[in-house]
Amino acid sequence: MGTLYGVSMGPGDPKLLTLQAVEQIQHCPVLAAPENGTAFAIARKADLLDHKQLLPLHFPMHTDDLSAAHQAAADKLCEALQQTDAAFLCLGDISLYASFPPVAALVRQQGFPVECSAGVPSFCAAAAKAGLPLVSGTQCLHILPYSDALPEQLSLPGSKVILKCGRHLEKIQALLSHAGLAGTAYAVENCGMDGERLFPLSEECPADCGYFTIVCIPER
Repeated sequence: MGTLYGVSMGPGDPKLLTLQAVEQIQHCPVLAAPENGTAFAIARKADLLDHKQLLPLHFPMHTDDLSAAHQAAADKLCEALQQTDAAFLCLGDISLYASFPPVAALVRQQGFPVECSAGVPSFCAAAAKAGLPLVSGTQCLHILPYSDALPEQLSLPGSKVILKCGRHLEKIQALLSHAGLAGTAYAVENCGMDGERLFPLSEECPADCGYFTIVCIPER
């Protein structure tokens, strides 16, 4: 019986992989990841894919109900785990809006052991690129997905991070301007990946920002 390893791949730069992540990838003959290929691309840049069996997993992007996709992914992994250990590669950290936890729960239900590794979250890498702290002292940090609740959430005390918000960037910029927060806010697109861009939201933002765009709003 094999073990499933949940491996956090960081935001995109292979230099941000932890030693534990590298060791787990090297150990596992089977590597699984969402089929968009981004996690595999990070491993490839780190020369970690040689002699590995790759197992792409399908997760629809435009649906709220992913239960069928989670079950299908778990079934594929359990089939592989009957023979050997496998690693599930996730961008950022597997505990933050990742596809790994619900799949891991289904794998555990089938009796397979699961181990996890921590990673560098994308917003921490983005703050490092900007050279600005997100929080200090007793300040709070709110990690937010884009939703209809965002206007109310922007009034929360402390700093905020909005994840995966590229196609909503113009709306977010308008909300920040209305709330008087645009002056300190900035966005990072493709942090640690090809095409990385950092720009302040006090200025006109690009209209073509992709899915992997993060908005950071440090508390003034």
